[in-house]
Amino acid sequence: MNKFSFYSLCMVLLMIFAGCSHRPKANLKECNTFVAAKPVWAEGRETERNLTLAFREVIESERVDEAYIRLTASCDYRLRINGLFVAHGPCVAAHDYYRMDCIDIKPYLQAGKNVVGIEVAGYNDDNYYLLNQPSFLQAEIEINGKTVAATGSGFEAYDLRQRKQNVPEFSFQRPHIEYYILSDDFEQWLTDAEWQGAEALKQAEQPTKKILARHVEYPDYSMHNASPIQNDIYAFECNSTGFLGIKVKVEEPTRLQVRFDEVLDSNGNVDCKRLICNAFIIYELQQGEYTIESFEPYTMKYVQAIVDSGKCSVQRVYIRDYCNSDVNRATFASDNKDLNRLFEAARETFRQNALDIFMDCPSRERAGWLCDSYFTSRVAFDLSGDTQIERNFVQNYLLPEKFKHIDEGMLPMCYPSEHPNKNHIPNWAMWFVLQLEEYLHRSGDRQMVDDAKDRIYALIDYFKPFLNEDGLLERLTRWVFVEWSHANDLVQDVSYPSNMLYAQMLEVAGRLYNDEALCQQANRIRETIRKQSFDGEYFIDNAIRGKDGGLKLSGEHTEVCQYYAFYTNTATPESHPELWKRLRDEFGPVRKQTNAYPDVHFANAFVGNYMRNELLSRQGLSAQILSETVDFYLPMVELTGTLWENMTTVASCNHGFASHIAHVLYRDVLGVYDISPTEKRVVLRMIDSGLQHCKGSIPVGDESVDVEWTKENGKFVVTLALPKGYTHQVVATDSEVCINLK
Repeated sequence: MNKFSFYSLCMVLLMIFAGCSHRPKANLKECNTFVAAKPVWAEGRETERNLTLAFREVIESERVDEAYIRLTASCDYRLRINGLFVAHGPCVAAHDYYRMDCIDIKPYLQAGKNVVGIEVAGYNDDNYYLLNQPSFLQAEIEINGKTVAATGSGFEAYDLRQRKQNVPEFSFQRPHIEYYILSDDFEQWLTDAEWQGAEALKQAEQPTKKILARHVEYPDYSMHNASPIQNDIYAFECNSTGFLGIKVKVEEPTRLQVRFDEVLDSNGNVDCKRLICNAFIIYELQQGEYTIESFEPYTMKYVQAIVDSGKCSVQRVYIRDYCNSDVNRATFASDNKDLNRLFEAARETFRQNALDIFMDCPSRERAGWLCDSYFTSRVAFDLSGDTQIERNFVQNYLLPEKFKHIDEGMLPMCYPSEHPNKNHIPNWAMWFVLQLEEYLHRSGDRQMVDDAKDRIYALIDYFKPFLNEDGLLERLTRWVFVEWSHANDLVQDVSYPSNMLYAQMLEVAGRLYNDEALCQQANRIRETIRKQSFDGEYFIDNAIRGKDGGLKLSGEHTEVCQYYAFYTNTATPESHPELWKRLRDEFGPVRKQTNAYPDVHFANAFVGNYMRNELLSRQGLSAQILSETVDFYLPMVELTGTLWENMTTVASCNHGFASHIAHVLYRDVLGVYDISPTEKRVVLRMIDSGLQHCKGSIPVGDESVDVEWTKENGKFVVTLALPKGYTHQVVATDSEVCINLK
């Protein structure tokens, strides 16, 4: 064992015995001010594409009572001290804003000299993950209340040339792949206080940055190994997201390609192009032993290490998680093991997709998409007991004066991101308004809602030029999106699902801002849709403007269009009883077997099947929800341990919105129908789902709602523990309920 390996082992053991957490202290997430640090970068290179710089400072410490580093960067950084991984960041923020991390580094310091190394990737690339803004690092170290190092007056910068610059992008939505050219002393700059292996770069101070507090919890950096399953392929227990690590012994110069994906292809190999990505890392390695970890986070269940040339042996494959750390207080358990597995898969899906914003997927793009966020934000409140991430997510949409790449008044379909192609999804902006109302209920943050008012009314103004003589939106531009199904081919000229959602958006805005005119407009739109679109059996998806100037119904029906109608209150079970009965009893997973109503195009997972769950829940059909949820989603759990974007593996197999299953289980099985922090009230709805026992704990701030029930002679016997000052209410039960308060 070499000197550094022995030191690393000692430090790891020291942190374990000292009780060091995998994440920095939560009370450090509110820092937003630097004392001495200035933003810096290599002179004249702040807009250079795919340039990774190494910043290094050697500090001395003897008696350390407390020690912190404050830092932010563009695009992202990796912090290591004496070669040990400490953190990756920062949180994403809106254009021209940067969120500060403040990290407790006391556990990583040794007596004497310490090497602080910060790698910063400046991508300067248009994508849906990291903003295309000039590169910089701003960092300072404080020990015992004194700033001992700061960029602008300390921290030398180096271009180590270990990461190849001229490489392809990972995907259309993410920056460049990682390609490294290394010798076995590649980390000496991180471990040797006397290192002089490269010439320091001349740095230039960059323009002053607008700094925001982090607000959200620091990540979970837990580590776990993959197991070899065949030849050069390794598998994790379930789909995982984080920094891919590999330990190799190189006997002669080697070119190693490490591929990864969420599933295996039909030949049992890793298809690194499945998501239209370049899901691989390339290493050119000289003779020696290496433990190498990716700089960027990726998602995978399977890893395939392919030796293109040379000779080496893989000794370990692992991942360092880069996931939400505040999900483990929530619990769910029932006498149905399949439901328990679904809950754990939903939790796993959420923790990988909700780091500092609500991502759609942590693999292909790591983007914060609207509509997805409407569903994921519910789960955040259920699993973490707060709205910290949602607050950041909403705030990011409100901070910029304007969004430079899209039409005036429109909201980006995903943000923070770059949209130089000027694309947007008008439907997704409508979902933002719906989420804002639920955010208010979860948080009581009236100020944020009031701050959003101008942006919401600008959005309403954006849609006005598209209103036709009937008061319906017609010929919306850009990417009109209803669902990943045939419904997306039926969006012009008048898309009825889009208008249904538009009416719901207007009504919600009317409630939020006490604007009765918007509510009345919403009702007029719904009435017009009912007259035009409903043909006596189904709602038709769209109408086309003919050469004679008249609108002609396409005659096409999709399953998701029917769900939009009921979800947006354009239709109700009372107003359209035959359609509702047909949807309830003959659609859903059973229709895949019966192929009933073949002229009605199938819905997909997003958003049709999730809307279906919501509609069944409104009618209190818990037993049906339980059955359908297992039929729809358990095959996903069995294959990847996470929940998917579609009903098949054609796309992401780890998608944030899909974690909504956890919310469904809490609401429709455990019976916790609503938690209102502003009213300090818990609403229970106990409906027979066929189970005999269920229990769960839902965080509420630092406390929790704890529920356990059994069915005894047809009666719910419920043990309930509430946060201090909370009351409970029981609604819409179909059985006798006995509540025992703890």
